Amino acid sequence: MFTLEQEKKLLLKDILKNFFNNREISEFTKKYLQGSVKGTKSKQVSKKNKQQIDLNLQDNSRLRLEIDLLITFAENKLSENKFLELLLSLGQFAVTTGEFTLSIDLYGKLLNKTKTKNEYLNINAHAYLSLGEMYSRQAHWALSFNNINKSKSLFEKQNDITGIAKCENMLGTIYGEIGNLKKATQHFEKGLSLIDGKKDIALIGKIEVNLGIVNNIQGNYDLALSYYQRALLNFQKLSDLKNIALINHNIGMTYLKLNKFTMALSNFDQSISNSLQVSSLPSLGISYTSKAYLYTQQKDFSMAEAFADKAMDICFKTNDKLSIAEVYKVKGIIQRNKSNFESAENFLLTSLRINKELENQLNYAETCFELGLLYENTGNNYSSKSYFEKAIKYFKSISAGPEIKIISEHLNNL
Repeated sequence: MFTLEQEKKLLLKDILKNFFNNREISEFTKKYLQGSVKGTKSKQVSKKNKQQIDLNLQDNSRLRLEIDLLITFAENKLSENKFLELLLSLGQFAVTTGEFTLSIDLYGKLLNKTKTKNEYLNINAHAYLSLGEMYSRQAHWALSFNNINKSKSLFEKQNDITGIAKCENMLGTIYGEIGNLKKATQHFEKGLSLIDGKKDIALIGKIEVNLGIVNNIQGNYDLALSYYQRALLNFQKLSDLKNIALINHNIGMTYLKLNKFTMALSNFDQSISNSLQVSSLPSLGISYTSKAYLYTQQKDFSMAEAFADKAMDICFKTNDKLSIAEVYKVKGIIQRNKSNFESAENFLLTSLRINKELENQLNYAETCFELGLLYENTGNNYSSKSYFEKAIKYFKSISAGPEIKIISEHLNNL
């Protein structure tokens, strides 16, 4: 009896036959799919790692069914205001759990009911802002900018300073995602200036986390940790586990940059624990990816593969394209270290292609560096130099001192 997974594999095989000859199919299967099969687990796995690796990702069809039925039920039971509040709540729930398509549908439904009514301007503004965030998670930058600017315009009509600051923070986040740190910082600082003197510690915390991320990228690690710690205190006061998870992840990233692997691992594990408590799949995806990379630095490639595989499962489920590209990069690093150079090249070039398509300059440069290392290992100095130069050009543009130093050393040794 065929399973659905077997049916999918047969369909893919038929498609390959329509475009490639048998020799090319064999080349693809043997060379490029090598390393894409899920890795074997390390013989000695801690209880915590085993629980994380064995995480069961539920299919979302049942959730979608229940929400569709709930909306039908609620529409006839609740007042209009209460019904709109329910849609907002369900939309935020979908965001937290990584059901981005469902979230977009819910916010779209809300806007269809309210966008022609002046009394719902504030609800419209928040819905457009949430749509902007959702589209950014899927790297649809034009749609994201469009919705955030609509939101900002509505907040400005209401003279809602906090709402405008939220838009500035989101705009900064997008510019940060595509690697324009100068514009990102400008938006973050403008957002902070707008709420100066206000007591919105949640929004202040979110902006400070983002400023911490910018400083971490630029190698200002002490300043990054300072931003994170201040934000962490604020979110602990609010018992906001979703944002506490993100901060723990980012603290882990800074310790990873500092080669303090034990401290980094502790923070990643804390982030995963927090994320599981609030069912935050997006946070889980990035922390699993970072744990996989950490294990590559410790030369534990079995554990690296296990966490990269689970990260890919999560990121495919949430359709987080930026993180998918990051997982391909980590898989390329794993295969390079195992001397599977052709497989490593394909993973890294796939990551590079996706980052180029998504206009993500930072991740593109990071992947160029990894390709430079790959070609350095295989003695292809021409390609190695080319990719190192692409990487260092971007890192110089953002004044990322540590990366500039490392890449310069590799270029000097070619």
